[in-house]
Formats: sequence, C-alpha cells, structure tokens
Amino acid sequence: MRRSLNVSGIGVVLSISGGIGVATTSDPAPAGTTPSVARIVPNSGQDLTATITSLQDTLRRVPGDYVSWANLAVAYVEQARVTGLFTYYDKADKAASESFSIEPDDNFSALAARAAIAAARHDFTTALDSAQESLAINPRDLGALAIRVDALNELGRYDDQLRALRIADRRQPSTAIAARYSYAYELRGDLDRAGDILRRAAASGSRADKAYVLTLRADILRKQDRLVAASRDLSTALQAVPGHLPALVSSARLQTARGDLDGAVQTWQDVVAQQPLPEYLTEFGELLEHLGRTEEADAQFVVVQATITLLEASGVDTDLETALFEADHGSAAHALTQARAEWGRRRSVHVADALAWALHRTGRDAQALPIARAATRLNSPEAKFWIHRGTIESALGLTAEARTHLQRGLAIDPGMSPWQRAQARATLTSLEVSR
Repeated sequence: MRRSLNVSGIGVVLSISGGIGVATTSDPAPAGTTPSVARIVPNSGQDLTATITSLQDTLRRVPGDYVSWANLAVAYVEQARVTGLFTYYDKADKAASESFSIEPDDNFSALAARAAIAAARHDFTTALDSAQESLAINPRDLGALAIRVDALNELGRYDDQLRALRIADRRQPSTAIAARYSYAYELRGDLDRAGDILRRAAASGSRADKAYVLTLRADILRKQDRLVAASRDLSTALQAVPGHLPALVSSARLQTARGDLDGAVQTWQDVVAQQPLPEYLTEFGELLEHLGRTEEADAQFVVVQATITLLEASGVDTDLETALFEADHGSAAHALTQARAEWGRRRSVHVADALAWALHRTGRDAQALPIARAATRLNSPEAKFWIHRGTIESALGLTAEARTHLQRGLAIDPGMSPWQRAQARATLTSLEVSR
C-alpha cells in the first residue's frame, strides 16, 4: 500500500508548512479556539530522539504543560514507526493519559494524540471518534483533520473521505492535506491529477516537505512507467533530506522496475535494517525468493512473523498484514480467518483485496469474485488488486476477463514484487496456451 497513510503510524504525525491547498478559500478561525499545535514532520529524517529529549526536558521544568505531554505522545508514535520499537506505543498511551489528567476538559491536543495512537494501532473507528471529538473543540486542528481523512479512507468510507478532505483544505491548507488529496485521486485512478498536486506542493514548504511529496510523486511516476522522471524526483528528495527512508523504499522499487535486482537487494537491506515493517520485509523476501535465494527469503519471512507478534503484543491490529502474508507465504486458512475478521471491522478496497485473495487460496473462488470486484471498484492503480482479480477469474474459467485484468495488473507498476509478477505471468501464459 502506498505511503505512510496505511502502515504503522499512517502519517498522522504531521508537518504544517505553508498552505498550498487544493481549495481556494479558507474558513476563519472560530472564536475561542487556539491554533493548531505543530506536529513532528513524518518521514523527514528529523532527530526524533533529540525532539523527545527536548520535550521531556520541558516537562521536567513545566510538568503541567499538557500540550507538551500530548506532543510527546505523538512523538512516541512516530518513534515506534521509525524504529520498529513498538514499546513506544505504551509510552504514547501514558503521555496522552498524563495530558488528560492535567487538563481533562476541552483538551483537543490530547484527543488528537489519542486519535494518532489509535490510527497507528489500526483501530480506525476509535481514531475517527477521537479526531471528531478533537475537532468539536478546535475545528482547525491539523492533526485531527488529517487523521479524520485517514480513518475514513481506511474504513472504506470514500465519499466521506472526500468531504473531509474539502473541509480540511479550507481550514488548514498544507502539505499534509495536499498529500492526502493526491492519494484520494490516485486511489481513484487519476494519476495525472494526483501527480500534479504533488508537483505544486513540492514548490513550497520545508526541505522535509519537499522530500516527502517528491517521494510520493516518484511512486506515481513509476506506476506510469516514467522511470527517468521518477529517478529525478528521488534524487532531489534525497538531496533535500539525505537518507530519507521512504525515498530509499521508492528507490528499491525503482531499481526493480529497471531490472537492477541486485541493487534493489542492497537497498532493501538498508531499509529493513532501519524499519522492519512487515510489508517491507515481505517485499524484500519475495525479491530474494525470485532470485532463488530461498534460505535468505525464508529468514525474512521468519522476521515478518516475529514482527507481527511484536505488533500484536503492543496492541496493533495486524489482521490485514497477516492475511496478506499468510495467503502467499504461510497458512491460507489462517489468512482467511484474519481477513474475515478485518472485513468485519472495515470495508476498504485493501481489505477487500486481502479477503478475496484468502478466499481464492482456500479454494473458494466463487465467493472470492464479488469481493475482488469490490476491491477494484475505485479503479485503483494497485497492481495486486487486478492480478488477484484476474487470477480468481482464471480459476473460474472466465478467460477473457482474466486475461484483461492480469494484463492490466502487469502493466500498472513495473516496480512491484518480481515474485508476484512471475506468478501473474505464469497464470496469463496458461490462459494463452489454452486458447
């Protein structure tokens, strides 16, 4: 899945640079509210350890500073995402609770922090509720506005997501909101418009903002097979923020798209050493498996399972990640149990794809097909969605539809897992042979 909107942390710790909003008007600040408190910039290479130390120093001097307690909670969420040390979630809980204990009434900062923690744990219903509570007090809080957009997206409430985006862009036009507008258009298949929003966003803001949005734009350009332009954007992003981890992830996928698989291995090694998220470890493992380095691939998959266990111990809902991993590299029956559990909580296109694929892997293709169609209902340029749908159609003997959708999936993103692409090509070849 694209960007940090839908992994641990999901981009809820925000930059609030100058506005480059999509809307053209801005609501006046309501009487009696305070301005948005600055958030830590996500994926920026910022020294979070120093930031946390500074906040802790402030709180030693002013222990009643409830806003700093809320900011510390969000900083801990970001630290968990960046380091993979999920014990920071417990620290975030304690910091948010301290903020509430000092100021139990109208504490929109702590409510936004609680929303950030819930979103990081993939409890998007609670995240949405907390964001709404925060906005009822301060309708202009950028953190709460952005989390509301993210939660609606993850819950599959896509019309509400667009409405929330329009409100956020009127109230707090910013890099954070522009990135979410871009993703909304990307999710709906309008890559040109999504890329243009990011191009305009890159023209203003901080160096961290530039690295953030240019990395997102590079991902879109890669999906359009515009590899030279994607490379330029990634070079600029890494000049703005050397070692920017999302840019390294994007670079690994660009190397894959160019056929430089050995280079991609080296880049993925650097990525997972810094941020061992299940989706990164799985993608790295699949690359190794494609190269015939089976023992090394299996080692990555063992780490995936260990990481999922650690996430679950920290209160993170991992049903979606577990379902996707288990369907291809573990127990299909377990994948189906996890996918059904997640489908019971939220109906996003990503969850639909995971459920459809788990149903297929357990031989339930007739049940899988309508769910696979639901996964592609937005026309999203997600290669797996179309490959999974085409594979399910192939199993059901729907040859023409299967060929169309497999070809579409293979055309979308040359940087996707070569192991996944090889599986899709094999299915497509079998269809061609049977003609």
